[in-house]
Amino acid sequence: MILDMKNLTREALEDARVHYGKHGYVRLSGLEDSVTPLFRDVLAARLGLDEAGMDALLEAEGAPFDFSRDERAAVSRIETDPDLAVSLLAEIGPVVRGLIGPMLHVSSTFHGQFKGGYTTGVRMGGASDDHMEVQQPYLMHQDFAGARIPTSPSAVTFWVGVNTTPDWKLRLYPGTHKLGLLCHQWMELTDERLAAFGEPVEIAATAGEAVMFSALLLHGTGEQGPCRRVSCDIRFFPLCGWLPSKVHIVGEDPLEALRSAGASTDDETLRAPLLEVGAYLGEETGIDDAPAHSILNWAAYLRALMAGRADGAETHIARLVNSELGIDPAEVYIEKFHGRPFEQETLDRARRSVA
Repeated sequence: MILDMKNLTREALEDARVHYGKHGYVRLSGLEDSVTPLFRDVLAARLGLDEAGMDALLEAEGAPFDFSRDERAAVSRIETDPDLAVSLLAEIGPVVRGLIGPMLHVSSTFHGQFKGGYTTGVRMGGASDDHMEVQQPYLMHQDFAGARIPTSPSAVTFWVGVNTTPDWKLRLYPGTHKLGLLCHQWMELTDERLAAFGEPVEIAATAGEAVMFSALLLHGTGEQGPCRRVSCDIRFFPLCGWLPSKVHIVGEDPLEALRSAGASTDDETLRAPLLEVGAYLGEETGIDDAPAHSILNWAAYLRALMAGRADGAETHIARLVNSELGIDPAEVYIEKFHGRPFEQETLDRARRSVA
């Protein structure tokens, strides 16, 4: 489905939530006058381009990008200006709130991507000194599994088309967000194991449109071609004890919103971020056990940590790992995520905000 942000209704928002819960993503339109210009302006400033120069850069049928290393570095990790975070939440806050709850972080950095001219895939963003991930296609991965620190499997990636092009599409595997942790090691598009995840969906970048997708959804760069693609992706996290960034509150009375929303849905994808936030805030409602592969295992992990039961809590991480369809053992994720110290000031600020 496509959620029209210029004709937003309560019914449309609920339909978007249901679609997101089932498929792991939702498309947004009507952003050409609000959100797209925000990212266009940031990219222009980072690259030192005036309006005419940016128009030329966004021309889909232009020559392949020929960026220097310094230009790639300038757009590979862009610091999120506080005003940008506030502006984004003013425009899409109701959607974000509906997917991950009223207490959230906006990622402290985001990525600019300029696809075209390179066909060798990269396995991890920001991992190379030459920053070729800006221009090369991404292999198949899950954002949560690929993160350097524990964040939240309930996080949402907001992928924004800055130009319109038929090539270098975003490839998504609908429903894979319900299968648990699948791949710390990224997968080639030709990997035979991808067949187990069904037919992918490929979405072309379109100025004025965007995609929100789960941090557990398997995705990467799909169909390639001669035309240029320019896009940005920024992330939203439910309250996370490992992030030092500001906690934003979207709407009023967040504690009551968490309680009522958590009781109003049976969808694990939509319940999970509410239970995660509740664990951090010391709410009595929570979960101690969850089915294998369920995203709720992360909420159970947080509940154990907040209760002082760190020893043995890693079993919840292990239950989130899909050992049947996935390609990495549980030990990979436990070593990566378990035992990390919290940002105590983040938790203190969040608790004070609802006291």
